Amino acid sequence: MAAVAALACAVGPVPAAGTPASLLDAPATGDADGERRVSVRDAAVPASDGTRLAATVYEPSGRGPHPLVVVPGPWIRLPLDHVTLVRRYRALARAGYVVVAYDPRGFRRSGGQADLAGPADVADASSVLSWALAHTSADAGRVGVLGTSYGGAIALNAAAHDGRFRAVVSLSSWTELAGGYRINGTRAAGVVRFQELFGRVDGRYGPEVEAAFDAAVSERAEDPGAWVRERSPASHVTGLNRRRTAVFLVGEWDDPIVPAGQTGAFADRLTGPGQLRMYRGGHADSHTAGTGLVDRPDAWEAAVAWLDRYVRDHGRDRGRRWPAVVLQPRTGGPLEEYPGWAALREAERAVPLDGGRGGGRLVTGLPSAAESGPFPVAGPLDAAGVAPVTSWPILAPPTAAPYTSPPSRRTVALRGHALVRGVLVPDGPEGTVVAHLYDIAPTGEARLLTHAPYTFTGRRPGTELRFAVRLPATAWDVPAGHRLGVVFDTVDHRYLSEGPVGAAITVVPGSVRLTAPLRDARQP
Repeated sequence: MAAVAALACAVGPVPAAGTPASLLDAPATGDADGERRVSVRDAAVPASDGTRLAATVYEPSGRGPHPLVVVPGPWIRLPLDHVTLVRRYRALARAGYVVVAYDPRGFRRSGGQADLAGPADVADASSVLSWALAHTSADAGRVGVLGTSYGGAIALNAAAHDGRFRAVVSLSSWTELAGGYRINGTRAAGVVRFQELFGRVDGRYGPEVEAAFDAAVSERAEDPGAWVRERSPASHVTGLNRRRTAVFLVGEWDDPIVPAGQTGAFADRLTGPGQLRMYRGGHADSHTAGTGLVDRPDAWEAAVAWLDRYVRDHGRDRGRRWPAVVLQPRTGGPLEEYPGWAALREAERAVPLDGGRGGGRLVTGLPSAAESGPFPVAGPLDAAGVAPVTSWPILAPPTAAPYTSPPSRRTVALRGHALVRGVLVPDGPEGTVVAHLYDIAPTGEARLLTHAPYTFTGRRPGTELRFAVRLPATAWDVPAGHRLGVVFDTVDHRYLSEGPVGAAITVVPGSVRLTAPLRDARQP
């Protein structure tokens, strides 16, 4: 939804050594008439229900027809991001594309009310496409749709319903709308309210959207319902597969809105051409204006290459191999390629843990030194290679229940989802624990790899509760001599903890089990 990470930094992209120049910075492309010029004009596109959609058209000079890219806009657009996007759209037009970028209904200059990538937004994308074919030099046989965050969800849903879209580029969009807002029965209220408030800066909500935000933080642990499922691209995979739409996806490891792995599961369900690329950082950090604190990922360059192949060139291969999954490790190093997201599970194995310190008895409501990282700036810090850090020796009951593995004999690569299981004995009928996975150095310095909450309700006090928490995916190299550590606590600023302050939850000693996808780290 909103470009969360961009709120934390305003540093322009800095190309890494050896990184190809982006289209963003490329000179105008020549054609038969010399240097291709670009005309830019504003337009009002009528939606099927009469709503006015504000659009900007970037059109290349030279004889058409030209390939077309329809671009639904993001949830919130910061000034620096807007400047970056305009330069990118101009560069696409210089490369020969007609680009029609528009504000989704309910946002900025467009009329109506926000629809959260629902049927009205889907119909709007088709209306913009039809308008472009009638009012520009666009080629009806070469059409793509590109969106970031909120716009990326609209792009996926639109392509699933309108076969004229031959390819999709979806950058940092959700595939399960509720996936980042209620996790294992826990309300991620801070993330929800952040999105709601910042969406109001640029947007207008109707009763249904207002109700959806309220439901996301309500105490009722309900099924998300048909309204939410309709706005989730995962519900529309059949439409993409039926037409073999070419789908390009980008995600980030520390995205609080789209937990890492959600997009991977979606990508594995696609049967047409597809690629998922995962990068360091938080929501949209791999391709927004704030990208480049350390190096610059190739997310935008890869997205343009996807459009070139599946829109401009009608899907012709031209000899290039396209791996299904490309990962940027959070600890640095070259990009890695995999045949699919499910291939990461092939390295899963049990990791032995000790019995824990202090008997595992937690007092609810007491904060520990284990934290998810300061939202919303944790993502940009991750993009810069800075993970949340704590001191392992100070993690102990009654604020934390820690468990550690033996030191690793060699450097191992954790790629994918870790699973934590165990047994709780709560003193009350409801409560919340947060599971964290750490890389622990011999000095005791512990760096956070991933985390997730778990909430239970309606339990009989004093009885055992078996639980399992599948942690969001990560890509991290654990050096030789380091240990993996699992720690539970009951408080994190991103989540609403259930149960009264001062109650007790015991993590049964010896019950905690860790399974993680670990393989030998690749050598440079």
